[in-house]
Amino acid sequence: MATSSSTDAVIEHRVVEYDDDLELYLKRVGRLFDIPSIINEPQEKPHIVNYFEKTKMMYRLAHSWEGYKHFGISYDGKHKRKDFKEQERIVERYIHDSGAKNVLELAYGSGANIASLARRNPDVTFEGIDLSHKPLKRYAKIPNAHFQLGDYHDLSALEDDTYDIAFIIEALCYSTNKLQVLREVKKKLRRDGLFIVIDGYRKDRAAPLSPSESLMWKLIEMGWSLDMFECVKDVESYMREEYSIALAKDATQNVLPSAIRSARKIRDYYAHPAFARAVNKLLSDRVRSSISPYLAPTSFRRQVGCYYIHVLKNDK
Repeated sequence: MATSSSTDAVIEHRVVEYDDDLELYLKRVGRLFDIPSIINEPQEKPHIVNYFEKTKMMYRLAHSWEGYKHFGISYDGKHKRKDFKEQERIVERYIHDSGAKNVLELAYGSGANIASLARRNPDVTFEGIDLSHKPLKRYAKIPNAHFQLGDYHDLSALEDDTYDIAFIIEALCYSTNKLQVLREVKKKLRRDGLFIVIDGYRKDRAAPLSPSESLMWKLIEMGWSLDMFECVKDVESYMREEYSIALAKDATQNVLPSAIRSARKIRDYYAHPAFARAVNKLLSDRVRSSISPYLAPTSFRRQVGCYYIHVLKNDK
């Protein structure tokens, strides 16, 4: 089993300063968007597909031109471009340590994770399944990378007992039936195969959320077209039904630099409402997705949201 220090321990560090004025942030969001209509919207499969279709170019322009849609993981308190690749490096360490030859990614997005891994590991076969996306054309040409459309709640199109490792990055949160996804993946894994889940959750905490924190959290969910973020303890209970948990690491502090980077890019948009309203007229559905990254650092700082790395072993 992989024992890399960057995976097995969250490195303590001082994260770059960032204001945490939640009341101001909510006021600015309310000046540009109809908050009641946003928080009351249903979020079902068509909405999720529509969200990723409409925001794919904005992700590339504002987040990562290579097609990464997830947070970067940093170990020194400063975000660097290479930090977007840390999730795939975690997966790669398990590939090397286990001698994996067949690897599956759920919700591959643009295909950036598979493409990078496939190029560095030409003797490993990588497959991906995604609800709505086709990979970027240059990624689809890689000989040991294969992509198909499909819903991760039903993996019947894939062969059972085939994959040494499966992984998913910041996408299990979109499922309203995570136990079904976990069971589907288990059928596709070989005995003692690994399922690596890297994702965001609501943090388990005794203190109730304040009204402002509750509104912030709901806006984050809706901005990312999520039905809801489940508490990490609840998702771990699903995991234990089908797998043993080989690793469960809280990496919230490690994604905070990346979250702050994204929020700072957006901050000027919210600080200049006249300009923002003009943009909204042209790109209302697209810019609404900016609410989530704008508020995400505050959710982490206030211990409302959290970010975890789980490694599950198919040994039950």
